[in-house]
Amino acid sequence: MAWRVETSLLYHAVRSGFVVAGVLLLAVGAGDMLAGHARIQEYRAIMREMPPPEPHDPTALFPKASEAQEQQAVAQAKLAFNQLLFLVGQMLAAGGVVLLAIGAFQIRQRTLRIAPSSGTFH
Repeated sequence: MAWRVETSLLYHAVRSGFVVAGVLLLAVGAGDMLAGHARIQEYRAIMREMPPPEPHDPTALFPKASEAQEQQAVAQAKLAFNQLLFLVGQMLAAGGVVLLAIGAFQIRQRTLRIAPSSGTFH
């Protein structure tokens, strides 16, 4: 049997929707994880450098936040967002791996059905 483009594994992989979707999800998930991890380290360092917040006045009905408290709240929100970005990246990458596995299984099943048997049974 001569080699043809239609018989190559790459040809079947590119034509499989599961494989293409899996690769895309894996790439997006890996990018999210890298970006999230870098920013998590950055905001953890910022949170460590901040002074402890001043205690609220218990007699004030609606106490106003100081500048340091607002900066700490913003840094904490950004840290939480980047932790969420990292977690979503992990889930997208895991979904991509699952889709790749499904696509590889389908390609394997398809090539086993197409492949001619080497021996004939009578």
